[in-house]
Amino acid sequence: MVTARDIEGWCGHRTVDFHYGHIALMDLKDSAEQMRSNIPNYLQYMKNHTDGTPAFTVLVKGKPVLSFGIYPIWDGLAEGWMIPSNLIDRNAVATVKGARRIFYHVGTAMGLRRLQFLVRSSNLPACRFAEVLYFEREATLRSYGPEGDDYHVYARFY
Repeated sequence: MVTARDIEGWCGHRTVDFHYGHIALMDLKDSAEQMRSNIPNYLQYMKNHTDGTPAFTVLVKGKPVLSFGIYPIWDGLAEGWMIPSNLIDRNAVATVKGARRIFYHVGTAMGLRRLQFLVRSSNLPACRFAEVLYFEREATLRSYGPEGDDYHVYARFY
């Protein structure tokens, strides 16, 4: 299992185990705030969704910059998620470098052959972020999200 200490070592930023309360401490990016407002009982949803799975919050100067996790679907396959705060823009280069190192190591550490993400198709910065991290866009799920928007499936193979 991947730990907060592993993530911290790979990305070089203070990392703690995720707690759904971290979301309440963040100044969420608009895309994350929209998701939050479209899912009833969002904090409870995140608590239920992340219990028992590798999930982390990265801190910069003691403030949560982003929370993310990787939950196994079955042996060799996992799906990731990320909730960014507005602080991520001030730390963009460091975030990309750290994320590249995380995704370089996490596949082996978790025994993955595939890691996938779903990204709202209208969220162009998130789509670019996935591609910069060497994820390939495989498909578009039409009318998929809680708001009815299309989502792209991005995958990385190990």
